[in-house]
Amino acid sequence: MRERPTQRTDSTHVLASVCDLTRLELVTEAVRAALEEVTSTSPHLLDELVDEDWGLRYGRPVRLGKNPTKPKTRILATGNDAVRLLEHLHWHGADRTFGPHVRALRQIMVQNYHRDAQGHLRWRTSETEGGPGLPPSSRAIVSHYDISARYARHGHIISWKGFTAQLTET
Repeated sequence: MRERPTQRTDSTHVLASVCDLTRLELVTEAVRAALEEVTSTSPHLLDELVDEDWGLRYGRPVRLGKNPTKPKTRILATGNDAVRLLEHLHWHGADRTFGPHVRALRQIMVQNYHRDAQGHLRWRTSETEGGPGLPPSSRAIVSHYDISARYARHGHIISWKGFTAQLTET
C-alpha cells in the first residue's frame, strides 16, 4: 500500500419499510400499536379504560386519506385518548415495563401535541401560525413501528423516509 491512498466517501439513501402516514394517522396508529402491546402483555390494565368507542376507533388500522372528516374533532379525541392511556399506564406503574410501542407513543405525542396556558391539549402548528412549532423534519418520527426512521433529503430533488448510509472506500 502507498503511504497516502485516495479516500472517497459517498452516501446513499436507504428506504424504511414504512407507510407514508399523515400526522393524525401516525398518532392514531401509535395509540393502536400501544394498545395492542399492552393487551398482549397485561390485558387486565385496560379493563377500566377501554370501552366500545375505543374498539371502534383503534380496532383496525386507520387510513384517513388527504381530507378526513372532522379532522379537528379526531385530532383532539385521539390526543386525549393517548394522554389517558399514558397516564393510566403511569398511574399503575406499568409505563416503564412496556416495550417500544408505548415509548414511541410518548415521543409521538410530544412531537405532535402541546399544552396551552390553561392546560388544554393542543395540536402543534408551525411557528409561523403562532404555534410552538414542530420538530425539524430530520428529527421527527415518521413511523410508530420504526422510530429510528426519519425524513431525509439529498439536494432539492431526492427525499425519502428512511436512513442515509455513509460508505467510505480507500
